[in-house]
Amino acid sequence: MPKTAWTVRPAALADIDALVALRANLLNGASEASYVSRTPDESRRWKIAYQEWLAQMLPGDAQVRIAVAEQAGEVVACATGLIDRRPPAPDGLTGWCGWVQSVVVVPACRRQGIAERLMRELLQWFAGHGATKVLLETTPAAEALYRKLGFARSPEGLLSFVGGRP
Repeated sequence: MPKTAWTVRPAALADIDALVALRANLLNGASEASYVSRTPDESRRWKIAYQEWLAQMLPGDAQVRIAVAEQAGEVVACATGLIDRRPPAPDGLTGWCGWVQSVVVVPACRRQGIAERLMRELLQWFAGHGATKVLLETTPAAEALYRKLGFARSPEGLLSFVGGRP
């Protein structure tokens, strides 16, 4: 896609198909990451679940913000912000904590500053909602962008539990 002007706006219900397609760039890849689909059935199931989640969140959930970048009438990028409440700690006295997920730009539109603009939009939204701490999981390719925005690698190890029972 040629480099043309793009705009950033909140996602709408009409964007669900585009958001699923964008997120497939992360979840249907050949990555070794724990969160990617390993089979066509896994891919089908996460897409259905994500569509249902979007249908619930996009009408205006106060704790979720999905920003999209649009270019020539087409959604070419997205970034999802979530806020949850935790017990206050020295690094987050309000208890409000932001999470960034699914920052995706279609390959043809990368290296134009779109992801950075989406992230700045989310950081403003987090600040406006009192979230003084923001966390994200990154790939090595995107880490420089997040460091540029002020993120630093945390010394705590991230552990993940997947499943219904230990």
